[in-house]
Amino acid sequence: MINLKDKLKGKVVMLCIGNIERGDDGLGPRLAKMLKGRVPYEVIDAGVAPENQTGVITRLKPDTIVIVDAVYFDGEPGDMKIFSGEDLGSGKISTHDVSPKLLIEYLKESTGAAIYVVSIKPQSNRFGQGLSLCVKKTLERFVEQLENLQC
Repeated sequence: MINLKDKLKGKVVMLCIGNIERGDDGLGPRLAKMLKGRVPYEVIDAGVAPENQTGVITRLKPDTIVIVDAVYFDGEPGDMKIFSGEDLGSGKISTHDVSPKLLIEYLKESTGAAIYVVSIKPQSNRFGQGLSLCVKKTLERFVEQLENLQC
């Protein structure tokens, strides 16, 4: 599991991205449902259009933004890593789309918030599939970790 304790400072917005119709790519929206009412953060299910949430995020004036998405990186399906917004801009990680890089740049400029990308490696993003077991287990552990940070 990743360590977010020292990163979740001030007002936190969790932006959960993904397509629920494409297997593990739907992990963001699934996480948003799991977190609602269980953590003291603003949790936003951005679906496949996170850029549509920029106005909401800017008005919330967050100190920290955590973007959660399926990301391909070295490792096993279900592995979780955290990257800074700068890592994405430097090409150290590769998302399934170019828009997260532009989104991060815009949010950084408009909010001044610290931005982190919580990445979970998908097993499959095939159309019509649900979440894989390994990604479901990772999400359950992640929710538990976030709840325990409040203790």
